[in-house]
Amino acid sequence: MSEYIVFVCKDHYNPLGIVRTLGEAGIKPVAVVVKSDPQLVIKSKYVKTKHVVNSPEEGLELIISKYAKENGDKSFIVTGDDVTVQLMDKNYDRLKDSFYFYNAGEAGRIRHYMNKDVLNALAVKHGFNIPKTWKVRPRECEIPEDIIYPVMTKAIHSFGKEWKNIVFICNDEKELKEAYKKIKSEFILLQQYIEKTDEYGYEGFSVNHGKDVFISMRTSQVYMLPDKYTPYWYVNNVDDKELIKQLSGMIEEIGLEGIWEYEFLVGKDGKMYFMEINFRNTVIGWATTVAGMPNITLWCKSMQEGHIADNCYKKIPEGFTTMAECFDYDARVKAGLLSHKEWMKQYKSVDAKLYKGRKDFRPFFSFMWYKLTRMKLDH
Repeated sequence: MSEYIVFVCKDHYNPLGIVRTLGEAGIKPVAVVVKSDPQLVIKSKYVKTKHVVNSPEEGLELIISKYAKENGDKSFIVTGDDVTVQLMDKNYDRLKDSFYFYNAGEAGRIRHYMNKDVLNALAVKHGFNIPKTWKVRPRECEIPEDIIYPVMTKAIHSFGKEWKNIVFICNDEKELKEAYKKIKSEFILLQQYIEKTDEYGYEGFSVNHGKDVFISMRTSQVYMLPDKYTPYWYVNNVDDKELIKQLSGMIEEIGLEGIWEYEFLVGKDGKMYFMEINFRNTVIGWATTVAGMPNITLWCKSMQEGHIADNCYKKIPEGFTTMAECFDYDARVKAGLLSHKEWMKQYKSVDAKLYKGRKDFRPFFSFMWYKLTRMKLDH
C-alpha cells in the first residue's frame, strides 16, 4: 500500500493545505517536518505519523530509509517549497524507483529551470511577454548601457540564503548602486519594473513527463497592494485554448511531472508579463480542493494511471474567493486600510480560508496562539 508523505521544510499554510486535502480524501499522511515555528502541519488531525527533523537533508534520508519499498508499490512525496523540490530533484536517481515525486525526468533538470534567466528564455520561446531583463555582477557594479528605470533586483534562483532579501526597486543609478552594496550574490537579475494592475496565478499539474497537463484555475487580485504580495484572490476557471496551449507547451518542454503554478503580472499597458513558474504546490492549493479540483489527489491518481484522471474539470461558481486570512488582516486592518468590521464581513464570505480550513481547526488556533505570544514578547 502506498504511503503519502508530506515533506515540509517550513511549517506553514501551504503544506497544511496538502495535509487537509489528503485528509478530506480519507488519506492520513506521514508528515516529515523540519523543526520550525509556528507549528501548523503537525497539529493537523489528519496526520498519521509525525517526524520532526533538523534539516531537509535529514528529512530526505529518513524518508528513504523508512518508506522506500522494494515491491514496486511506490509511495508519494508531496511538498510546498523550493528547497525540498530542488533536494528531491538532486536525488532523482535515488528516489525514482520507490517514490512518485515532482521531477523532470533526470537529476538536476528542475534546478536548471529554476534559473530565472533560463526560464525567461523558455517563456519567450513559447510566446509570452517578459519584462526587459539583464544579468549582472553586483559586486562589480555592472550597469547595462540600455537599462530602463525603474528596475527591480532579483535572485537568479528561488532558493538559497539571499533570494528573498535582495529585492530592491531602484528608480535611478544612485539607488541601484546602493542596492548593490547590500547584495552578496555573484550574479543577479535586473528586471524592468512593471507597474501592475493585477497579478494572475495559473494552478495546475502534469504527468507523463509533461505530455499531459491539467490547469485547474486562475487567481487574480481582489485588491491591490503596490509592490507587495496580496493575500486575497478571485478564483476562476481557465478556458482560453490558446493560453492553455502555451502554458502546456512550456511544461512539456521541461518534462515536468508535478504540481505547479505560473505567475504573471498585468501591466498598465494591458499586457500579461511572465514572471516565473513555481515547481510545487503553492498557497492556492487548498482553493483547488474547495473548488472541487484538488490538485494533490488528482495528481496522485493521474501519476498512478499514467494520464490525467477522468472528470477533473469542475465549474467554479462565480465570485469564488480565497484568502490567507491572517496575512490579509495584518495587511489591511492593522495597516489602517480597512476597519475590523468591514474585514470580518469580507472574511465570512470567503470560500477557501487558507489558515482555518473547514474541518481541521487546531492548526489555526495554534497559529493564533503563536502570534499572540510573539506579540507579548515583542512588547
